[in-house]
Amino acid sequence: MKIRLGTSVFLFLFVGGILSCNQDSQFETGCPYPSLAELDSVKQVFYSPYRNQQYSTKSDTVPFEEFRYHLEFEFEKIQRNNGFNEPPINPSCDSEFDVLGISNFAIILTAPYDGIQIGTDVSYLFLLPDGNSINRFREFHRMKQFMTLKIKEKPSKISQLNTEIIIYMVNGDRIKKSTISPFIRPD
Repeated sequence: MKIRLGTSVFLFLFVGGILSCNQDSQFETGCPYPSLAELDSVKQVFYSPYRNQQYSTKSDTVPFEEFRYHLEFEFEKIQRNNGFNEPPINPSCDSEFDVLGISNFAIILTAPYDGIQIGTDVSYLFLLPDGNSINRFREFHRMKQFMTLKIKEKPSKISQLNTEIIIYMVNGDRIKKSTISPFIRPD
């Protein structure tokens, strides 16, 4: 009786374990688990709209509704979380990174912007595609190489963003990148 009960419990746990693995959303999408990585740098910042086969530059004037702030990150892979290096089953998968050591993001003004003083952290003005502000972003276990932000509030007049992106690391280090946006037209 004890042997049957022990065998039944073992089979129940074994089958339950297998079934629980199949409920993993990564398994259903065919995408690999995020690669374990460290952030090396903000490689570049570029701006939308994209016209005439180029991104907007600091000398352009762009409408507020079309303006986007794009960040490109460089990561150093440590290893894949699941220990496998197979390509994704689903070709539409974007590479994701489980990034270690980031504490938070800040976007600091290096020149006044629409009445806001130099030195102010304006990260609360920048929205991720899901509608959350970048200052609340904590999803470092699913980062992508590119991050697109838009500004929450329209400027009152034509304005240009002069900023320094600062990524604070838990060990006290900082990764910085200075940028100058195109002129943003409020209409």
